[in-house]
Amino acid sequence: MRHRVAHVITRLVVGGAQENTIASAVGLQAKGDWDVSLISGPTLGPEGSLEDRIPGTGVDFHVATGLVRNVSPADEARAFVWLWRHFREQRPTIVHTHSAKAGILGRLAARLARVPIIIHSLHGPSFGDFQGAAANVLYKTAERLAGRVTDHYISVADAMSQRHLSAGIGKPEDYTRVFSGFDIDPYLSLSPEPQGRERWGLGKDDFVIAKVARMFQLKGHDDLFDIAPDLVRRIPNAKF
Repeated sequence: MRHRVAHVITRLVVGGAQENTIASAVGLQAKGDWDVSLISGPTLGPEGSLEDRIPGTGVDFHVATGLVRNVSPADEARAFVWLWRHFREQRPTIVHTHSAKAGILGRLAARLARVPIIIHSLHGPSFGDFQGAAANVLYKTAERLAGRVTDHYISVADAMSQRHLSAGIGKPEDYTRVFSGFDIDPYLSLSPEPQGRERWGLGKDDFVIAKVARMFQLKGHDDLFDIAPDLVRRIPNAKF
């Protein structure tokens, strides 16, 4: 008997959570014993889209009406009804949600549609110091409500699990940490490239510190800037 799993995410923009979600959906579809669907809201934003990675994979892709990142009660109601109807028609065995908005609406709609197993992945925080007080109350309350219908959590880092547990969401045994995987072969095959160092004005003995991340407040750029002066004092040949 074949089973169906439906992945739900708010946007398929270029980003780590989206890469992870697509890899999970495509990888499971390739195993041959699951029918996989991927549901996303409209891919809006300056980051770019990953939707072009779906065709040809066998994954059934859908765009959910009203599933947008910004808080909008009217859009949330439309998205909830769309997801509930979709789950009722498709009858997935598992609904696996990703990101805050899709996670909350998707899990609640799945429970109303009587989906047997509901899983949520934690790719990043939906509440914390980066949010205002009102937004924190809103997201914590919504996450606690959605947590009541969640059978299990997949977390990309222990810090994500601890944040939820500290907020009273679930128990430790409800969480499994699974690091985001990617193909490391291109990096293992690299060799030193003197011309590359010259291009960036780096000497052969420079200690190079690099950071690869979106220019976004949660990526820790400010932490690197804060520690940089002390590192340069301790490692005079350090270059960033």
